[in-house]
Amino acid sequence: MINIFNARATIFIIVSGIFAPAFAQHATELYLPIGQSPGLSDKINLIGTIDDVDPREQSLTVTAAGNIVTVLTTEYTLIYLDKSRLEQPNRYGSLADAKKGMRVEVRFEADKRQRPAEWIKLQIDK
Repeated sequence: MINIFNARATIFIIVSGIFAPAFAQHATELYLPIGQSPGLSDKINLIGTIDDVDPREQSLTVTAAGNIVTVLTTEYTLIYLDKSRLEQPNRYGSLADAKKGMRVEVRFEADKRQRPAEWIKLQIDK
């Protein structure tokens, strides 16, 4: 009986240790300005400027470092509104908030730029 409890406790601790950092990153992302995500911004994430928004296709076209990237979204893609330049709290938004010329940071699912976006952060300047 004690061995079964110990085995379950050990598995719980291992699983918690694996998923807790990912959850913590996801939970705090709303509060971080564009380019400030530790270990992600400019390494894994795409940071650039919106060239086009296609609401029908649920996609954005972004120029970053001279490359044009089409960013696909799903119903699960989170949109964050970065209002740090206005000295206001950040908020959740929608694809309708995305406008041509906005600075944007995109986190792709599975750390690959050809997959749908896990989240998109839009910089609000006005």
